[in-house]
Amino acid sequence: MHDDTSLLRRIAATPALSGILRELIEFDVEDLESVDGSTARLLSGESLHAIACDGAAGRFFLVGREARLRHVLYADSEGSAGLVGSSLSNALATMVALPNWRDLLNFSGGGDLGQMRRAQAWLEEGMRRRHPDLDELQAVLVSELGLVVPDDPVLALWDSVRATDPDIDFIDDADGGLPWGSLFHEWTIERLMRR
Repeated sequence: MHDDTSLLRRIAATPALSGILRELIEFDVEDLESVDGSTARLLSGESLHAIACDGAAGRFFLVGREARLRHVLYADSEGSAGLVGSSLSNALATMVALPNWRDLLNFSGGGDLGQMRRAQAWLEEGMRRRHPDLDELQAVLVSELGLVVPDDPVLALWDSVRATDPDIDFIDDADGGLPWGSLFHEWTIERLMRR
């Protein structure tokens, strides 16, 4: 397993890999300047280091002081934040296995693992239609980045977000300075099925 800093360097130095990550899981290390992380903080006082953004002003942070491995926190653009991995390698492995990971959290029924599994079963077909080469892209990322995909990625994602919910206490002073909510949203997949 790579340490977080080495893994970030490898991604940044390999445009083909960073491009796949940006396209597949919206983990963008190249456009980080477009998203300001300087006003973000944790109420606990632990430091945050912005490492990537997504296409909708969401941000990924390493949590805590410089160390070989640090938790990864994701803060979306809608006022929700939470841990998505115990290290960068762990977070990426889970996200690569579940490119629709944000949707699973959005349709989790407030953090219900069973609802997340139902959402994954329903959403996977659409993901495969959008990315007919999904298996190949995932294999490239796993191999080139040395990722170890969890046996049960839905459970791994649920465990990571649950590890600090409901008291993550992520605050962005540029957004009023109030604690952000959970990444677990109240909707269930039925919301999409009815459309």
